[in-house]
Amino acid sequence: MSVELADHPFPSADGDVAIARQPIHDRWLRVVGYELLFRGTTGRAGFDEERATASVIVETFTGIGVGVVVGRQPAHVRLSRRFLLELHAFALPADRVVLEVVAPEPGDAAVRTVLERLAEQEYRISLACPPRGPLPDPALVRLAHSIKLDVAGLSPAELSDAADRFGAATTNLIAAGVDTPALLKRCRELGFHGFQGFFFCTPDVVRSHIPPTSRLSELHSLATLYSQSLSFEEFERVITRDVGLSYRLLCYLNSAFFNLPRHVASVREALMMLGMKAVRRWATLIALSGDEEKPNELTVTALLRGRLCELIGRRRPAATAGSDAFFTVGLFSVMDAIMDAPLDEVLEALPLNEEARIALLDRGGPMGDALAAIVAYERGDLREVERRLPGLNMTELYISALRWADAACGALDEGEAAAGAGAQESDGEDGDELTSIPA
Repeated sequence: MSVELADHPFPSADGDVAIARQPIHDRWLRVVGYELLFRGTTGRAGFDEERATASVIVETFTGIGVGVVVGRQPAHVRLSRRFLLELHAFALPADRVVLEVVAPEPGDAAVRTVLERLAEQEYRISLACPPRGPLPDPALVRLAHSIKLDVAGLSPAELSDAADRFGAATTNLIAAGVDTPALLKRCRELGFHGFQGFFFCTPDVVRSHIPPTSRLSELHSLATLYSQSLSFEEFERVITRDVGLSYRLLCYLNSAFFNLPRHVASVREALMMLGMKAVRRWATLIALSGDEEKPNELTVTALLRGRLCELIGRRRPAATAGSDAFFTVGLFSVMDAIMDAPLDEVLEALPLNEEARIALLDRGGPMGDALAAIVAYERGDLREVERRLPGLNMTELYISALRWADAACGALDEGEAAAGAGAQESDGEDGDELTSIPA
């Protein structure tokens, strides 16, 4: 069946719509998709936010490329009734998108017809339903790939009732608004299959989280690396003394992401080639990403915030802090989630300067403004973004940082795989303290 697009073109959004993404995890906390979030950035009279948003949705898939925003994962896109009836959904690639649609009223034959046509062309449809409301028509449920419920604010009894009723109607029930580890745990117990929200970057302060000995060693090394009086030789000794950290660092630095002119065989060579600031940055990332119980998306978020803070620091320089300090603040903003402890307690172990502490704990100063704007952007609070960083095109910087963070995290996975393979090969072998890796 051929369906023609509406013949009136979308006007350009001209930067009036912000783009962000939010991961959707499965029961094993693997990312299985990203919802694309589109929000208007202007309140000027006559601004048609719905049409501008529609323009950006199509531009994301046909212009900048959806892979830049979501990588290889499917993009979940919430569509308005107007977007559906104007048939613009057929411009989106069926193999790259999940169409999120508010479950139509029983008498809305026009929307039902469009959904049937989309299903015939193998588009995946996710029905967004009010969790306190009735089940959608069974004929619509049969068309749907999944059902999504916003569970934020539900009482325990309401959550259990919604899980029972909607779970009986679908084999793929997604909980949105899951912003705490406690709510994630409850939703998993109730049989939800997918989970969307900020739970992964929120500390689980209820759980007693004691890092394994290897992680404690790396975090101790990390604290030492931030000592202001550390010399080049002392810096090298701190890293080489921690066998696991030094080996993983060298595997990472030799990945394709860095594209270095030659193989780096030792920590000293890495320091000579990249400098102390760069090596500190990547050693920090490796130390923070060592907990296998944490979702990979937490590392992506740390990288994204770090890079975005750094880009903001370049656009809005601070008199007393360089862009590298901005990066550190962004990276450390998820330390509480990594360690499952209040951030002020975690930072006590790290010799950060007072400006960085104020930025992380109080959102004060230029670095605090950058971090506050980033967190607000993630949550769609664009007024707070404008208040903190007036006139800055955050969407442009966000897309740039996102691309970089995904690539860096991919390289980290590559380095971890290489380190794991090397460790297996060396099992049972005796040797001196490891300070290099073979070429």
